Amino acid sequence: MSTLAALGLTPATAAGAAAAIAFAAVLRGFTGFGFALAAVPLASMFLPPSHVVATVLVMQAAIGMRDCIVEFRQADWRAVLLMVGGSLFGTPLGVLALAAAPLPLVRLALGALVCLAVVVSWRPRPVVTRDGGRKALLAGFCSGVSNGLAAMAGPPAIIYFLAFQPRLAVMRSSLMVFFPLAALLALPMVAYSGLLGLGSVVLAIFLLPVMVLGGWLGAWAFRRFGHRSYRPFASAALLLTAAATIAKGIAELLP
Repeated sequence: MSTLAALGLTPATAAGAAAAIAFAAVLRGFTGFGFALAAVPLASMFLPPSHVVATVLVMQAAIGMRDCIVEFRQADWRAVLLMVGGSLFGTPLGVLALAAAPLPLVRLALGALVCLAVVVSWRPRPVVTRDGGRKALLAGFCSGVSNGLAAMAGPPAIIYFLAFQPRLAVMRSSLMVFFPLAALLALPMVAYSGLLGLGSVVLAIFLLPVMVLGGWLGAWAFRRFGHRSYRPFASAALLLTAAATIAKGIAELLP
């Protein structure tokens, strides 16, 4: 109880945040994507979005470094580094918006980003074209804004690699490398803005075992029960998350 109080949490908010992280981790383990997309809006039902974003960024950076090492050789490093460069300019804008925007508007933005991500995940692969580098910088900039605001670097990055990377394995590896790098890039900016405190770091450490266990359970469920309907299931879960978040934001805006 004293530990929860030191973090500014009640037993109810701690349980709600842990349940949100567990659900998001199971979803990621089952589908291979969607941790931040589910964790941030769901946990924001119990904690301030700024606190949740900082905590999720710490968790993504910590657990994503293993993926970064494993996928190092197969990633498209030219695209990844250009996108990281774009993120340098976009992330501060997202962090400023997170610090300044009213909570209801942040919740609405979170819900909209989740809806965008679901649409992107179902988007058919187009004919691959060439990119001289400017589009990677633009995608990185948009990803940085989204990452700073909501710890969701995914939608712009996924759109870019769908358009310009013909090899799915390279696309997957590049995304798995880019996400932890984007989280590491955002953390100093979030800390400088005053949104990353010791409480967020301690909460991330407290929730990491929940994330690891949830990911293991999701992977086990996929091996045991996975079939072609897993994508509709994941999309339905994310859309319900977005709907609940948008409804809460609208309710808070009403007099």
